[in-house]
Amino acid sequence: MGLVLPAQLAGLLEELGYMWPNTDEVKLFQMGQAWMEHGGKVSTVVQQADQAVQTALSANRGQGVEAFQAKWNAEDSAHQVAQDGVTGARVIGAALLACAAIVIALKITVIIQLTILLIQIIQAIAASVATFGASLAWIPVAKKLADMAINFAISRAMEAILGS
Repeated sequence: MGLVLPAQLAGLLEELGYMWPNTDEVKLFQMGQAWMEHGGKVSTVVQQADQAVQTALSANRGQGVEAFQAKWNAEDSAHQVAQDGVTGARVIGAALLACAAIVIALKITVIIQLTILLIQIIQAIAASVATFGASLAWIPVAKKLADMAINFAISRAMEAILGS
């Protein structure tokens, strides 16, 4: 499991109207790496196949060999499809790794904002005796500021993922 919200901050986050994201950035990272590894394996197979074909083409002549070479180099050939698969696997892997980084950054940002809010609430309560309760008026303002900061962080994360 990835980063988990400390119990002291969970209630505060709920009070602000947000839920802790259930996304497991560790699994996203593992999936991204698996796709990258898959792309590497397919790339190795494509290179081996290409070497075998080049060996066969250089050792043989005739119409059949020319037809095979034309088919091998065609735009819709198995060779080209496999090369496209390598690119696709690597793009998917990179996207999953980027999403994992965004999720962890968002979770850290939320924890930091909630910690700041908790400190401000504790300070306001501690100062309430000396200020005859006036410092408690800061708590709703601090909550609203934390709400705005978390909402901004979520918006930025969504923009980063969706590319808007």
